[in-house]
Formats: sequence, structure tokens, C-alpha cells
Amino acid sequence: ESNMLFGYHTADETRRTFLLPLWNVYSFFVTYANLDKWKPNVGAFHETPLLDRWILARLQEVIAEVTAALDDYDAPRASRAVEPFIDDLSNWYLRRSRRRFWKSEDDDDKHAAYATLYEVLVTLTKLLAPFMPFVTESMYQNLVRGVDANAPESVHHCAFPQADAAKLDAQLLADMAAARQVVTLGHSTRSAKNIKIRQPLARAIVVADAEPRAGLDHLRELVADELNVKSVEFAAREEELVSYQLRPNLQTLSEKVKQLIPEPADLAEDDKPRRKELREKRKALTAAIQNALAALDASRVVADVRAGRSVKLAVDGMNVELTSNDVLVTPQPKSGFAVMSEGNLVVALDTVLTPELAAEGLAREFVRRVQDLRKSAGLDVADHIRVYYAATPKLARAVEAFRAYIAGETLADALTAGAAPKDAASVDDAFDSEKVTVALAKV
Repeated sequence: ESNMLFGYHTADETRRTFLLPLWNVYSFFVTYANLDKWKPNVGAFHETPLLDRWILARLQEVIAEVTAALDDYDAPRASRAVEPFIDDLSNWYLRRSRRRFWKSEDDDDKHAAYATLYEVLVTLTKLLAPFMPFVTESMYQNLVRGVDANAPESVHHCAFPQADAAKLDAQLLADMAAARQVVTLGHSTRSAKNIKIRQPLARAIVVADAEPRAGLDHLRELVADELNVKSVEFAAREEELVSYQLRPNLQTLSEKVKQLIPEPADLAEDDKPRRKELREKRKALTAAIQNALAALDASRVVADVRAGRSVKLAVDGMNVELTSNDVLVTPQPKSGFAVMSEGNLVVALDTVLTPELAAEGLAREFVRRVQDLRKSAGLDVADHIRVYYAATPKLARAVEAFRAYIAGETLADALTAGAAPKDAASVDDAFDSEKVTVALAKV
């Protein structure tokens, strides 16, 4: 009975935020499965990796949500349940798993990645078939009918997916949510301090409550890789990383001060001396409250404020009670750290750059230039190349120090400091006060 607000911009937004990410994941899988000649049911692997178990658990959540919504004839709620899953699949699972598909080793981990992504995509074709009948049919024909002629002729002939309780790992879902929150805070900290994600840092330090901390402990490696830090450590208290500046919220405090020093009933509108005296008294009380607040143990006040408890002060013979909205807490990071917090979770990044870390950051920037050049030159993802470069001294030393890393990331069989052949694709660039000319040729 509701109007459907549909038009070009709405359709284009759906294409951009939902359809294209889904198709890109599907296209990625097809590209690498064809390169590796992977087929479903090629044999069992010994253990399902943690990231695979997580995306399969998320898939069960979505199946349950969509099924419940459709049982209630609520198609909008059903479709909205899938949207965040596509983001999880594209921007977390696949991005974190790309190296597993790229690597040359044909091991259990690679087979697990293929099998997991295949299961997710095939299940999505069935789950989305009522909403996107033609796109899902195209995907199904390639993913399923293309490898199994005995499969149902159409995705619309398949049974609707059912959630598998055995794969719904609630603890893993909670742990991964905590890890992603840490990553979000870490990325926000980098952004606030203008530190590029390609620049490695020594460590991230996390302060968290006992339960999320226990879950984060076994995801340290994933968090460290995502934040591009060498290690993830835990601190017992935020005070190990920051000091606090406490200030009253003057906007809310002014109302409290007016209540503590009310306007006399007999105060005339034109009685300027008494009105000036009243303003001075309120101003003095505000300053006294500010001084009293600053004199308290900042750590205890912060604990009270974050727990929603009030802060009680005795000022000029009056009892003043400040709510959590009346107190502004400004963390001051200790030297060498950048800190960001959300609720009881605090993430600090060690921002001190050693020469080794700085050199690795330059090497990563160099890799990005090579990868961009590969793309603009129209090379296939599996093509091996020869790389030629001419760089300023500091960058040249970084490239030399990280030759193996650069070669592995770019599929470079040779990395040469010097002039490139005339037919090589090339680009001139500058970053971080360094200049470079990069050229490449297909092997």
C-alpha cells in the first residue's frame, strides 16, 4: 500500500552500492577460478580458515533474516538485510582474502577460499532470485549449470536457501565485529593524523573490556595486517596512553548555574547594577565549577562520565551535580601516539617512524605506481612483467631494500634500475618528496 519512490537516481544508487559490488565479487571469482582451472568439489581441505567461517556465519544470519522477512510478506526488509552483507563480502572478506587467490601455491588455504566464495555466491543467487531474477539467472548458469549439467535448469527451480545452525558461530561474529571496530578507529586515527595506510607503523595498542579483548586476542594478526602495523598489543588502562583534559560543557552548565543562582523575584528589568552583579556571581560560580572539576582525579571522572554516572562537587558552599552531558573529556595522547576512542574501546597508534618503516612505506608507494601502470597498460592479472625505474636516492634505496616484496606484489620477474626499452609503458610520478620514473614490459 506504500508508494514506491523509484527513478533514475534511486536506480543508479542501487547499481552503484549493491549491484556493482556483487558483480565485481562474482567477476573476481570467475577470473581467478578460470586462471587456476578450479572446479567445485575438487576434494576436502583439512580445516576451514577463520575468515571463511566468519563469512559463512554471516551468510546464515542473512538467510535467516531474509526468510523471516519474506514469511511476513515484507520484501523491503528482506532486501535491506542483504545490503550490509554485500558490503561485508566485498569490502572485508574478499579484500582480506585476495592474496589467497593470487598466490601461486595450490594449497588447502587456496582451495578453502575458492570453496567458500563459491558457496556464498551460489547461495546468494538463490537468495536474491526473487529480487533480481535475470542477474541471478546469469550468475547461476555460469556458476552451477556451467560445471554441473545435472543441476536444476534454472535458479528459479532451486529450493530457497535454509540457514545452517552449525555454521552460525555467534562468538566469531561478535569477535570479528570487535576487530572491525578496532580497525575503523585505527583508520580514523591515521586519517586524523594524515598518515597514509600504505605507511607501516610499529604497533597498535588497544584498551578494551575483558570480553571483546579475549575475542580480539586471536584476531591480532588480521587486525595488524589491516591496520598495517607490525604488532597489536593490549593495555590495561587508557591512562597508559593518554592524559585527560576535563572541561564543563558551558552550554548545559549555564542552565544549572541559573538554577543555583536564580534571578530575584523583585529584580526590575531596568535595574542594571543588580543585573550586572547577578551576571558576575554566575560567572564566578562557573569559573569555580571549572576549577573544581579540573582539580578532581581525571581518570575517576572519565570512568564516571562514560558509565553515565554524575559527578558531585562542593563549590562555594553549594552542592553541584554534573551529569555526563555536563562534562567534556578531551584525551591528550602521550608523545609519539595518536589515539581515538569509542565507548570503552581505545585504539592508539605508535606514530614514530624509524628509517626502516619509512623505507617500507616508500616501497609500498612504489608498488602502487607499478600496479596502476599495469592496469593502464591493459595487462592481464596473471601477466608477469619486467620493471624498470629511475628514482631519487632515498626512494631507490627503499626499492632495493624491498626488492623481493615488490617483485611478489607486482609479478615482476626482473626489477632493474635503469633505462627501459622504447616500447615499454612508463609513467613519471612524485610522492613524499621523492620522484620516480616507472616503466614495465610484459615478459
